[in-house]
Order: sequence, then structure tokens, then C-alpha cells
Amino acid sequence: MKSSVTLLAMCLASVAAGQDLTTGTKPDPGQHGRPLRSDRFGLLEVNPQFFELAAGTGGDFYFWAPGEFARAGLQLPIHGDPVLLAYGVADGPSRSFAIPVEHGARSLTVFAGAQRKDRAVLVRPNGSIVADASSGARLQSFSHMLIATIDSPTAGNWRLELAGAGKYSVSAHVSASSDGNAPALIDFDFVELGGRPAHEGWFPITRELRKGELIECSARVSGGPVSVQFAFVSGDGRPISMVPMERTEGEGNYFGRCLIPGLPFRIVVSGQDSRGLPFRRIDSALRTPQ
Repeated sequence: MKSSVTLLAMCLASVAAGQDLTTGTKPDPGQHGRPLRSDRFGLLEVNPQFFELAAGTGGDFYFWAPGEFARAGLQLPIHGDPVLLAYGVADGPSRSFAIPVEHGARSLTVFAGAQRKDRAVLVRPNGSIVADASSGARLQSFSHMLIATIDSPTAGNWRLELAGAGKYSVSAHVSASSDGNAPALIDFDFVELGGRPAHEGWFPITRELRKGELIECSARVSGGPVSVQFAFVSGDGRPISMVPMERTEGEGNYFGRCLIPGLPFRIVVSGQDSRGLPFRRIDSALRTPQ
């Protein structure tokens, strides 16, 4: 699968004079106090076209307050395979994002940004909050963003808790084990019969997907996972539907019939790795049916 490309967006904002948007919220672990810069609605102004570009390709959208980038000392994380991609508009006081990490992962990188970030907290599988410089963790915290890099993360279900308002961008990536047993989504195709007589076969479609159609689909998953499930999720990472697929001849090959959703979607494979621990991979591309 194609790796996601980080998108740096220099966002403009004006100052809401005298307004304190952090009152009553718990600060992020390791965060240094910085005044929030916002427009009259309490939200950082962003370029919606750049945001949609990041959302469509699986890139990180950087919510920079005015003048913040120059003094940020940003260290760009080196991303691995995407585990979580979610872009949307906050519709409640907070949201929790699950981040499954398989055995042997070399690193975990998490990005969270919002037009108004009240709180962004990364939680380990044992329930403890990740703080800067704790157990191989490096946190970079800004007015509207949190970037976390964890070396040799514990296998299990991590969690990101994000509270704020306006547009948000959340991603998580793992650098998988190098021993060859790491699960990976090699490809996922929507296919149809083709070829000349006596040489028919299943080929990836070249046309646009249509909302509500039933179409055959095939996938390849490496790493010898114990169990595998396929699903469609929306652009903001919420479940849409499961995709029934069965293993076919050849190691890691799956085939089934997919009902195309009526909204833009991504493809997710999840399950248990070769040691029975949770794993997840997500296709970076957001597919928009016609």
C-alpha cells in the first residue's frame, strides 16, 4: 500500500483578544504553556482545501498558530504503516481513538491536531498516561497539536483522547517488526471478470465505484495473522460496515463480495497477529463512490 505523505500546512489566524480557551481543561502531559491564537469563533483559521487534501490522502495536517512554526523546533516523525486515520469536525466534548499495536513493533507515532485543542492525551494499554521522556516516549506539544513518538511500544490497545472543537486530524503509524512476521495489508482490489476466452480471470476495475453496488473484492495480507477481518470506515474513522471475505488458495489471499457504501470510505484490516495480539492496518486513500 502507498505510504501516507505528510502535509505541512501553514495556517493563518487572528487573535481573540483576552479570550482564554484553556480554562477548565487538563493540560497535556509535558505541554508547555503557550497562548492560543484564534479567530472570533475561538477556532484557529485553516485553509479548508489543504485540510481536505490531507484527509483524502492520509497526510498529517499541521495546525500552526501564527508565528509558532518558526520557534517550534519541530522534529518530523518517521511514519511506518498506518493504523489509524481520522479527519473530521468535532461533534462532542471529546472523542477516544483506539490504536492497536502488534507484537514486536519498533515504534509508534501519533499525531493529533485541532482548530481548538483543549486536551490530547495518549494512554498506554495498562491505562497509564504517556508523559514526555517516559519509557522511550518523546512528546512535541503545541497550541493546537500533539506529536508523540514511542520506541518499542508495548503490544496491545493504546488510546488517544482528544477534546476540542472544529476540524481535527488524527493519525497513528507503527514501524513493524523486521523479523518478517509483521502483518501487512499488501493490496485490496475491487475486481471483475475479464480477459480473452479460455483466459478469463479477475482483474482490478478501471471505472469509478458506484454507491450501493455489490462487487467482488480481493486482498492479500502477509505476516501469518491468526485472524483477519476487513471493514470499511468513514473519513473520520468511524465504522461503516464489515466486509465478508474468505481465505482462498495461496497464503494470505482473500476473496469476497463488497457492498459499496454511500459515502467516502477507507479499507481497514484488523485481527490478531501470529502471537494472538491485536493488529490493524488502514489504506491511506479515501475512496469516494459516485
